Amino acid sequence: MQFIRIITQYPHPAAFNMALDEAVSEAVRQKLSPATLRLYQWDMPSVTVGYFQKISDINVDYCSEKGYPVVRRITGGRAILHDSELTYSFSSAKDFSLFSGSLLENYTTISKALVLGLKLTGVNAQISFVKKRSGGHRDPACFRSVSYGEVTVDGKKIIGSAQKRFHDGFLQQGSVMLSFDAGELRNVLNGNEKDFREIGSINDCAGKISFDDLKASLKEAFEKELDVKLISDSPTKFELGLAKELEAKKYSTGEWNFLR
Repeated sequence: MQFIRIITQYPHPAAFNMALDEAVSEAVRQKLSPATLRLYQWDMPSVTVGYFQKISDINVDYCSEKGYPVVRRITGGRAILHDSELTYSFSSAKDFSLFSGSLLENYTTISKALVLGLKLTGVNAQISFVKKRSGGHRDPACFRSVSYGEVTVDGKKIIGSAQKRFHDGFLQQGSVMLSFDAGELRNVLNGNEKDFREIGSINDCAGKISFDDLKASLKEAFEKELDVKLISDSPTKFELGLAKELEAKKYSTGEWNFLR
């Protein structure tokens, strides 16, 4: 049986969360750490922006007034307001047999595990294999349109994910929405509430689920779907050191966060 490391953490600041994801990915691809699933939360509502996204999509003044950090991810996709959610990241080296396929194959493998995890909590989730277009323009909200391989309930997207491919592996990040405030997302993105009708949340379609229960279900689901054993662990000294450096020199800087 193969093994995957799982790191479960309680809330941290946005810049540190993004820095640690990158640091873990770097360690995994350097073979300093095994393939890793990280489950974490945020210490306050925070906005992450996709790597290629323009900062003009975000109402920066509103975020500043509310005290919401705005941080750019290294993964693609569109903006996310992280609030009542459990966030995951998955890092793998290219030669790890379970994730040696194409972007879509790896994406689908992770999506199947996420769906099983939700079903274990009583949520009847499905994977969308049909891309829905949103009127010919790219919406700033990551959750606005449902794309191939993403997780939905009754046609509404409840998990949004994005992936960064490297020559020697990949990092995938995603948000599992426990609840959703369309009005607040509208304020952050200068949109209309009707623009976010395709977004759902776990608590809309099931009883109130705790973060701890969701973490436990996802751990069980990854083990069953991938036929692996997940070993609980903490970030290594190398990962924490690199994360602190990335937090200070990259994810806390305007040069990076307002890159575009």
